[in-house]
Amino acid sequence: MDASNDETSRGRPEQAGKRVSRACLHCRQRKSRCDLDSNGNPGKPPCQRCVREHRDCVLGGSNRGGRRIRKNKIKHFTPASDHSPNKDPKDTTASPGVLNGLGASSGVPYPGPVVFLPPDQSAETAASTMASAAVEGDEEAAIDTVPRNPSDAWQCLTDIATKSAPMVPENRGSHPGRSDSISTYRGMRNGILPDFNAAHTGIRAYRLVHSRSLDSGLVWQLITRYAENFHPYLPLVPRKYFEYSALDDFANNEKHLLTAVLTIASKDLIDRPEIHEYCSKYMHELISGIAAGAECDVEAVEALLLLAEWEPQGLRPRVERVGRGEEDRAAWMHVGLALRSGYFIGLDRTSFRGDPSGDPESEARRRLAWASAYVSDRLISVRIGRAFWSRGPGPMTGLSSHDFPSLQPAKEGDEDYSKIYQAMLDLTQLYGNVHEVLYSGMRTSNQMMLMGDYVKYVDDFRLAILRWKSLWGPLDCSPPMRATLQLSYEYLRLYTTAFAFQAAISQCLAKPKTDGTHREQLRATFKNVASMQDARFIYESVDAANAYLTILVDSVDPERHLHFMPLRFYLYGIYSAVFLYKARSFGMMLPSEEAKVQGLVARTTEVLKRASAGPDDIGARYSRLLELLWRPKPHPVTNRSAEQREPNEFSIPTALSNPVSDPTYMDFSPAHDFSWLDLEAVGDYVSGDQPPGGLLGLDVFQNEATPYPGGHDRSQVWQSSAWLGDMSSNLLF
Repeated sequence: MDASNDETSRGRPEQAGKRVSRACLHCRQRKSRCDLDSNGNPGKPPCQRCVREHRDCVLGGSNRGGRRIRKNKIKHFTPASDHSPNKDPKDTTASPGVLNGLGASSGVPYPGPVVFLPPDQSAETAASTMASAAVEGDEEAAIDTVPRNPSDAWQCLTDIATKSAPMVPENRGSHPGRSDSISTYRGMRNGILPDFNAAHTGIRAYRLVHSRSLDSGLVWQLITRYAENFHPYLPLVPRKYFEYSALDDFANNEKHLLTAVLTIASKDLIDRPEIHEYCSKYMHELISGIAAGAECDVEAVEALLLLAEWEPQGLRPRVERVGRGEEDRAAWMHVGLALRSGYFIGLDRTSFRGDPSGDPESEARRRLAWASAYVSDRLISVRIGRAFWSRGPGPMTGLSSHDFPSLQPAKEGDEDYSKIYQAMLDLTQLYGNVHEVLYSGMRTSNQMMLMGDYVKYVDDFRLAILRWKSLWGPLDCSPPMRATLQLSYEYLRLYTTAFAFQAAISQCLAKPKTDGTHREQLRATFKNVASMQDARFIYESVDAANAYLTILVDSVDPERHLHFMPLRFYLYGIYSAVFLYKARSFGMMLPSEEAKVQGLVARTTEVLKRASAGPDDIGARYSRLLELLWRPKPHPVTNRSAEQREPNEFSIPTALSNPVSDPTYMDFSPAHDFSWLDLEAVGDYVSGDQPPGGLLGLDVFQNEATPYPGGHDRSQVWQSSAWLGDMSSNLLF
């Protein structure tokens, strides 16, 4: 057989300088030679076999040579642009085989990857065919991408199943999950005209309104109250939702965020507590759904972050009359859930500008949410001394105020929250660095304390904190926003230098006892702080705690501003007061200085009470804690008049109906069984509910004469075992 016959047998002769297909569909299916030259019209059907078998002879297209067009390209084809190089341009009629391939008649289906629609095909059939081909193309594209993990494979299968799911026929009967549109259609078909005015859409479809727990007017009042009082401290809610015209969209698209706004805005409405109860129950249900794996978007992450900043009481099963750190525990869980949800929906990718995932407005919102999650994670970890949830990537990859357009002023005279937010981002980076270097873990922290390596780190951090103040201190902003930055700055000073205070205690306890007990040795050492190696750090830690409380009582209006501030500013004040109590216990304060500190704490308790909406609000509950902790030792002569008392005596009446078991006096022991960061342990201490052995499993410095088994006294056992705790979770003083 010569070369020409071989080409003909393969169905691949050369024609007009191009390689074209030379076999009909029937011969190609049989993989046999297609003789198109025996009919007197060379190269044209019908072939000899089709004539012999009385078949429709359809010339097949070429699948070889050139660029192959994938199936997903079918969406770009229209009947008017059907110009196949393998199709005779003079042939304007559709071949029967093509119609068979579209399901128009029975016969041999068209096996090629591209479906050509005839010019006279109806628009509906064309749209249906192209949609089907597009689904097939998406399936092929998904299969072409190699899954990196089981989650990618699951997502690929989910996309294919969703896009290729058939429409549910109308006549399959009723089902609880069927849409309202089918029911409406049936009603119209049966001659029943539906009442479209009664359809629930927008705010009317929102659960709390639909169930008549709230009405749309009350919902709008709560949104307005939130926008005016709470929103400035964490401006996560998109600005458009503070317009009444967007109320329906808010309810339709952002149910988690809307419910969080309503729950926070109603938390202090003591005249109508049922409103907060309704909102809290629905919010609890939504949070449970997120924790159980319900599908959510960026608005759910924003909702969790807002709740972590204010922690409404309605989300907790019970509220103690004395604050014991329940808010910290709840915030820790909400921030963790927000971070995991954010990771799952890819918010962490917004840390890098070169990886856009949507329109600029949506991308900016996602970036702000992720940056806020990062900030909340660092701040809650610092507050309670736990390890970070998030390990990166963080938003500290060169982000500035320009990366948060939703926080920039909308008109002249508005607050520039973008610059305030950038200042907080920079300060949060310092918070995180201090926590990871100084409080990284029990072993490394203990080693730094005993070896003195911490000095260079503390000095470097102090300089960095001062640079932050020189850069952001002059920032032009409103008084309440300036107060939040100042309070955050002072607490960072305290958190940094308090490490050196603890190091001085550890070094003192590591020395062999000379005369007297460890209590006496510690008090003797701290009575002369100026001679100590870490004197500058110890003085600065006390100064930072005093400065924080001073700003809180002098620069923040309790009813107008502190009442609406995030709870961390309340708790920073409590930590500062507890720290000062611990520092006083070592005897480092002169009597005059001690009296000033006592007076400052007394003013702090009054401010916390004034900032509270009721007796169970956060300020009132923690003011009781400070009252119990700082109450004075009564004078032996109990019937003295007030005029006969010493000037330095300090008295705060307690409001507890059930006083502690020993209401006489909280002594000046140099080491109490609670950390200044562990409010639950402080609550146990003041209420007499301490477990046996105290915080570290030891009754530190109490009843020192009582020997432990083996002849060792308690202070000796404490000295060797004090570091059994986790330095990343608690300070020991």
